[in-house]
Amino acid sequence: MSDKFARTKPAVLVTGLVMTILGIVILVHPIAAMELLIRIIGFVLVGFGLFNIISAFMKGDPVKNSPGNLALGILALLPGLFFAINPAGFITLAWTFVGIVILVTGLLDIMEAGEFRRMASPLAMPATASGVITALLGILVIFAPIASATVGMLAAAVALLIDGITEIIFGLGM
Repeated sequence: MSDKFARTKPAVLVTGLVMTILGIVILVHPIAAMELLIRIIGFVLVGFGLFNIISAFMKGDPVKNSPGNLALGILALLPGLFFAINPAGFITLAWTFVGIVILVTGLLDIMEAGEFRRMASPLAMPATASGVITALLGILVIFAPIASATVGMLAAAVALLIDGITEIIFGLGM
């Protein structure tokens, strides 16, 4: 069974090289890389949506014969157009939502820390500090979604670089 999953030296080297190059590109242009990725996803969704809508009409009456194709096509087409036309808007929207989730989590942590204080638990102070820090980070993400997305992309770039270089070293040693 292990023979089926054996990696060859050229495959490992190419994988490592691609990951390293991708990591460098993202490191140099993190937002442009994210926008390109979202735009590509948008065009794929648009193509998928159009295919399903056309398929629904090719089968005759779309309401009676293939409502699933029509609904799926519309559901893919609408976000696909948004992603393809305005990827920065999607980044802002998505990271603002992430910030709201982080903020709510921090506020809930602060409320939970109140329970620790009422029980005179030694965890009250660390729990409060953790909740306040989380809530503040949530506010930061809400008010700076593009900067937050940049930090996320930079982290991904560093991970790609490390993994890519490791793959190259492993491949050279094969």
